[in-house]
Amino acid sequence: MKKILSMLAILFAALALVTCERNELYNNSDEDLFSLLVKFVKAPEPTAIYIYEAGQSNGNLGGRAGADALCRAVAPPPFPVTTVRAFISVSAADEIADLVPPAYHGLPVYDHSGTNTISATWTGLWDGTIDMTLSAAGVMPAGLEWWNGSNTTGTYNGANCQEWTSDLAAFTGIMGNSNFPDTNWINWAAPTCDFNNYLLCVAY
Repeated sequence: MKKILSMLAILFAALALVTCERNELYNNSDEDLFSLLVKFVKAPEPTAIYIYEAGQSNGNLGGRAGADALCRAVAPPPFPVTTVRAFISVSAADEIADLVPPAYHGLPVYDHSGTNTISATWTGLWDGTIDMTLSAAGVMPAGLEWWNGSNTTGTYNGANCQEWTSDLAAFTGIMGNSNFPDTNWINWAAPTCDFNNYLLCVAY
């Protein structure tokens, strides 16, 4: 009888220990578990940058957050990408040329399918010409425009529909044209913000 009681005591002690360990594991917050995953599972480094369109809109894109959300709502390129941003300049601290970190500035820039080269490198987008027009690359229809609020060098231009929060005719926003390989690809004109243009997205 004593042996049986001793065995039962050991069994209950073991069960209590396992239960405590399981509780400690599952009581961790989602944030802690996510941090653990990030620590041990590293995302693959990007090998290319992709540009695609997210439909047309007036100048009120909902600011940076709203425009980024519009880009995420559309399926990104069918390649491993971890970052999706709206291809726009919002402020001097949020310029289109800086959307991609310096470590990736030498990566090629493709259309959504990854078959057409828009520029051999990210920095090549800002040297005055691109390798293929946005319409020829299939990014957007021919002869149409896209909002960006940028100078030809990818720096911030103050004409950006109040940081992409206004659809009023009282304000303007810089747009590019899909038919040009020269600086007009990004800096074509500045229509009023009640005008509808394409929103482009960048993913890598």
